[in-house]
Amino acid sequence: LSPPTRGQAYINGYDISKDIAQIRKNLGFCPQHDLLFNDLTLSEHLFFYCTVVILDEPSSGMDPVSRRATWDLLQKYKQDRTILLTTHYMDEADVLGDRIAIMVRGTLQCCGSSIFLKQIYGAGYHIVVEKKPHCDVEGITALISSYIPNATLDSNVGAALSFFLPKERMHRFVALFNDLDNKQEELGIASFGASITTMEEVFLKVEKLADSQVDILSPSLKGRNIRQKMSENVEAPRNYKRSSSATWNELSTIKFNTGFPLHCQQFRSMLIKRALFSWRKWKLMLLQILVIVFVTAYLLKIVDSKDELYPREMDLSQYGRTIVPYSISGNSYLALNIIKNLEIFLKSKNQELREIQGNIMNYLLESKECQNFCIIALSIKVKQDKIVFTILFNNLAYHSAATSLAVLDNILFMSLSGPNASIRVTNKPQPLPLHGANIVPANGIQVALCLSLGMALLASSFCLQTVTETITKAKHIQFVSGVCVITYWLSALLWDLTCFSIPCCLLLGVFRYCRMDAFVMDYHFLDTMMIFMLYGWCVVPLMYLGSFLFSSVSVAYIKLTLFNYLSTVISIIIHTIVQYYARDLSGFTKKLTCNSLMVLPGYNFAMCISRLFDNYEVRKHCARKFHVVYLDCKAFAERNIYSFEKHGIAKFLTALAVMGLFYLLLILYLECSFWNLKTIVFHKIIPYVCQKFMKVNKAIVSNQVIEESEDEDVKNERKKDLALSHTLQNYPLFLKELTKIYYKCPVVKAVRNISLVVKKSECFGLLGLSGAGKTTLLKMLTGEEPITSGVVLIDGINITENIRETRSRIGYCPQSDAMLNYMTGRELLIMYARIRGVPEPDMSGYVEAFLQLMHLETHADKSVYTYSGRNKRRLSTAIALMGNPSVIFLDEPSTGMDPTAKHLVRDTITRICKTGKSIIITSHSMEECEALCTRLAIMVKGRFTCLGSPQYLKNKFGNVYTLKAKVNMDKDGNKLKEFKEFIATTFPGNIINQEHQGIIDYSIPSEEISLGKVFSILEDAKLLFNLEDYSVSQITLEQIFLTFANIDKVENDQTIKLL
Repeated sequence: LSPPTRGQAYINGYDISKDIAQIRKNLGFCPQHDLLFNDLTLSEHLFFYCTVVILDEPSSGMDPVSRRATWDLLQKYKQDRTILLTTHYMDEADVLGDRIAIMVRGTLQCCGSSIFLKQIYGAGYHIVVEKKPHCDVEGITALISSYIPNATLDSNVGAALSFFLPKERMHRFVALFNDLDNKQEELGIASFGASITTMEEVFLKVEKLADSQVDILSPSLKGRNIRQKMSENVEAPRNYKRSSSATWNELSTIKFNTGFPLHCQQFRSMLIKRALFSWRKWKLMLLQILVIVFVTAYLLKIVDSKDELYPREMDLSQYGRTIVPYSISGNSYLALNIIKNLEIFLKSKNQELREIQGNIMNYLLESKECQNFCIIALSIKVKQDKIVFTILFNNLAYHSAATSLAVLDNILFMSLSGPNASIRVTNKPQPLPLHGANIVPANGIQVALCLSLGMALLASSFCLQTVTETITKAKHIQFVSGVCVITYWLSALLWDLTCFSIPCCLLLGVFRYCRMDAFVMDYHFLDTMMIFMLYGWCVVPLMYLGSFLFSSVSVAYIKLTLFNYLSTVISIIIHTIVQYYARDLSGFTKKLTCNSLMVLPGYNFAMCISRLFDNYEVRKHCARKFHVVYLDCKAFAERNIYSFEKHGIAKFLTALAVMGLFYLLLILYLECSFWNLKTIVFHKIIPYVCQKFMKVNKAIVSNQVIEESEDEDVKNERKKDLALSHTLQNYPLFLKELTKIYYKCPVVKAVRNISLVVKKSECFGLLGLSGAGKTTLLKMLTGEEPITSGVVLIDGINITENIRETRSRIGYCPQSDAMLNYMTGRELLIMYARIRGVPEPDMSGYVEAFLQLMHLETHADKSVYTYSGRNKRRLSTAIALMGNPSVIFLDEPSTGMDPTAKHLVRDTITRICKTGKSIIITSHSMEECEALCTRLAIMVKGRFTCLGSPQYLKNKFGNVYTLKAKVNMDKDGNKLKEFKEFIATTFPGNIINQEHQGIIDYSIPSEEISLGKVFSILEDAKLLFNLEDYSVSQITLEQIFLTFANIDKVENDQTIKLL
């Protein structure tokens, strides 16, 4: 995909620079972003075989069940293959990697097995202490320091304390653990566990080593304690440098703008955003302007504005093959001779002569064939001594009168001079006569249609940014951040009209070049610009409305261009037919039809341009010789073009102004009331229709809860609703029986009767498989999806009744990055800071603090499209945290991040939470939720299956210890078998959860044995069974999660069998 700048790489002995065709025959590739064929089935995708497999973060974004299934798949098909895998999940590298290489800023830092890397970069053990609310951190630190004086405190984040214990003090571990076990209640310890250096810590240390400015050695406990006493905040990462100009404490004292100053600031922010789009996309803008100018110039050039008429021969052959009926009464040699000459003449012109018996007038009126194919007809009557010739012509055909006379003259001439005689008749139009009744309007419609194509291309371009922001959800994030709907759309309209005026001014030069004097001479350029700008005022809001219908930028542009041009052409055709050809229509019907067309901007624009052009040309012809002829021109021209009379443009300009205002108000109405409209539809109308006509089971759409199958803690949370009804102001987030149903076939209940109360300074976690309803729940809470039923209160405000007020109180980091890729990271943060109301004097320091907080300083002035996935997630998280939101929703904020970035974001979230914010986070990282969340819930099929603090869930669902051990089988392959027999004997009732290449995971009953005792036994067995690494801890959140996921899987399998 990308050739190397220098160096060589070989796959199966082939050079990647020379033999890529041979390499690809045995190469499989899984890129970071999915590349799938929409037209192929799953089985067709799987018909693929290779010996070298390259996987770029294959498990990124997967839930634990899917991740483990992927591991099993890779382990199963690993034989006889070479697999190159990149990952940010260190356990994945530890389990799957035979050799692990760590890269920092494009440079390979180290490479080896996980055991080798741990020995090189690991210097001891880690003890992780789960804290209770009344935890005595200083007491725990003093106790550990009494046994191991040079121990260090690694982190104090969320509900976990982590200490580093040097390897040389291992003989003191058993006594330390026994003492901690005995003093759990006294010190506020929920649980603790010990493990040797993990691959994640190896990664962090390697990265810190690569940075010469950072010291990788942790300070001692004594010095660390002094610093921690000086600040109640959780410490920042060690490679994070605090800003001297704006610390976090200083930021919390900023007074945000409100009211009119806030709206002015937001309006400025939205204008700058639009300006940056035009500036960064200048090539697109320039190309667009050039195309419009040159297309319009070309079309106007081929229009004959002088209306020059060319000579035309008056001959029946110009109509194609026609029928010439004739009738003759009486006998005469001259009459027969004339008929004979007529037959010879018509045969030479490939025309058909047809004799009619009887009254020829009746035939002409009654024959349908004659109505379509007869141009002339002839009647000959012989009366005694004279012959009467009567020639008839079809007045619907142009030049039929002159052609009929030419035919008559030819047959008479042939009768007198012989059959070879002929007369050639040519019509050369004279200049327009100067008496008013014969003045014909100039070709203004042609000019208008030529201009309409260019204007259609120009108008449709103003949907590009709107559609882009809708697709990426950037528009939703701006509304969530507090942008007023009026501010958003008025700023967009102001900037787009400014951009619209530029090509319009250039078109004036095109008119001058094409000698379209009607648009530029005698100050008519002012009239032209007024028409252009009123057309822009009307059509741009219409394009905004049209953008709501599309999810693709290219499709939106093409279809809206076609709509703009075709609507203009069709409306002009309808207008022409109604005015000039539909004679049977009444005056009222004609007026109603033409007035109905005035809702279309293109029709009004074309009529204004046409009448401006026609009026100028007619008046110019009238004034060419006689000034008094103005009196005769009143039927075709107006002295004042802004007249409401027949040839004025005032009514069309008025229609453009009124319809532009209407479209703008319609946008504002839809944006402001669409939430309420959708709420009514999903609350009442659709459930009623489904139950009444689609016969959907009432139990599906009802809010009834099956209490027998509901967890007791979930029931208790629901009962809080009544108890807290009078104190909701103390709870930033309140959910009652929240439900979301997708009415499709079959009906899907995505979220089922969720009740929840979140306190201040609480971080609440949502865990669940992909599709469990986590993201849908957050979409409802942020107003992106309508609520089917239930109540949501944010700071005591009902979201269904006042979505505008509640949105300004929340921060939101969506699952997919809602970025404006043409802006830089700094520009995005400045934009959202202005939206949140940060005063301009504090803007620079405020944004700089967030850049440092998320470690984005080096990327701040780069365009967002160049950002890696992890940097985009950091930026999305920073946007969610900005301002002063009461509730912050984070949907998988650490997806795709490496361990360093995860720790950085984790520390930032903890810092924000301690300021009194309520945070709701969804994640597939159990470790992240365990470290951050004070409470969490596991969602299965849209409902809570359990709820409580991490430690509470561990105590409730797992009265076991988790033992993970890695046996070195290089020296003796039987050691693993002997170790398994030892565990089976020593810990009766143990269960082997999984086993991968010497790594074995046990669940050991914990009722009758302490952690210190287990550690003592394993320490004694370490040398006996060649244990490289082991850890003992309570059951993890991931194991609890997998338990519920397996229950869900069993239920699904049973349902499938029943079906």
